[in-house]
Amino acid sequence: MSVFRVCGTDMEIAFPCDRDRARIMEDSEYYNLRNYALDFLFKRYAHDDVG
Repeated sequence: MSVFRVCGTDMEIAFPCDRDRARIMEDSEYYNLRNYALDFLFKRYAHDDVG
Protein backbone atom coordinates (compact mmCIF):
# COMPACT_ATOMS: atom_id res chain seq x y z
CA MET A 1 0.00 0.00 0.00
CA SER A 2 1.17 3.51 -0.78
CA VAL A 3 0.20 6.91 0.54
CA PHE A 4 -0.28 9.75 -1.90
CA ARG A 5 -0.04 13.24 -0.38
CA VAL A 6 -1.40 16.36 -2.07
CA CYS A 7 -1.65 19.73 -0.33
CA GLY A 8 -1.70 18.18 3.15
CA THR A 9 -4.29 15.55 2.24
CA ASP A 10 -3.31 11.89 2.38
CA MET A 11 -4.90 9.32 0.12
CA GLU A 12 -4.12 5.65 0.74
CA ILE A 13 -3.60 3.58 -2.39
CA ALA A 14 -4.43 -0.02 -1.57
CA PHE A 15 -2.76 -1.52 -4.63
CA PRO A 16 0.67 -3.14 -4.26
CA CYS A 17 3.72 -1.50 -5.77
CA ASP A 18 4.87 -2.72 -9.16
CA ARG A 19 1.29 -2.22 -10.31
CA ASP A 20 -0.23 -3.76 -13.41
CA ARG A 21 -2.43 -1.01 -14.88
CA ALA A 22 -4.70 -3.39 -16.80
CA ARG A 23 -5.43 -5.43 -13.65
CA ILE A 24 -5.97 -2.36 -11.49
CA MET A 25 -8.45 -0.89 -13.96
CA GLU A 26 -10.59 -4.03 -13.52
CA ASP A 27 -10.91 -3.30 -9.79
CA SER A 28 -13.85 -1.07 -8.79
CA GLU A 29 -11.73 0.50 -6.04
CA TYR A 30 -9.51 2.01 -8.75
CA TYR A 31 -12.43 4.10 -9.99
CA ASN A 32 -13.39 5.15 -6.47
CA LEU A 33 -9.84 6.39 -5.83
CA ARG A 34 -9.55 7.97 -9.26
CA ASN A 35 -12.84 9.83 -8.90
CA TYR A 36 -11.90 10.99 -5.39
CA ALA A 37 -8.56 12.35 -6.62
CA LEU A 38 -10.08 14.08 -9.65
CA ASP A 39 -12.88 15.60 -7.57
CA PHE A 40 -10.36 16.87 -5.01
CA LEU A 41 -8.17 18.46 -7.68
CA PHE A 42 -11.12 19.96 -9.55
CA LYS A 43 -12.57 21.55 -6.40
CA ARG A 44 -9.19 22.87 -5.30
CA TYR A 45 -7.73 24.10 -8.59
CA ALA A 46 -10.49 24.61 -11.15
CA HIS A 47 -11.28 28.28 -11.56
CA ASP A 48 -13.71 30.09 -13.77
CA ASP A 49 -11.45 32.41 -15.77
CA VAL A 50 -14.32 34.17 -17.53
CA GLY A 51 -13.83 37.70 -17.22
